[in-house]
Amino acid sequence: MTTDTGSPDLEQVAAAVEGCPLVADLSGGRFGEVAAYLPGHRIVGVRVVGGEVEVHVVAGWGTPLPDVAQAVREAVGPAAGGLPVAVFIEDIVVPDRPEGDPVGTS
Repeated sequence: MTTDTGSPDLEQVAAAVEGCPLVADLSGGRFGEVAAYLPGHRIVGVRVVGGEVEVHVVAGWGTPLPDVAQAVREAVGPAAGGLPVAVFIEDIVVPDRPEGDPVGTS
């Protein structure tokens, strides 16, 4: 939900993303730089930059990525405080793939 000022509730944004069945996880980016810093804690995978809410995710396998992005936008819209939502798909979880084994080499 949003506050009276129309600013995004980033804790609610993160919770909405975590509840999205097409998303495996939130992503902190390559170096863990994607996060919102709040008093006493940080929320990995969401931040506000340039007047938009950025959401960085790891997608589940088997759904077209534009559909994943749209599902995330719809899930977090009510908590975004009226700001546009930009979705960045950082990775995809591939089922039954040994860790470190790149896709297409088996």
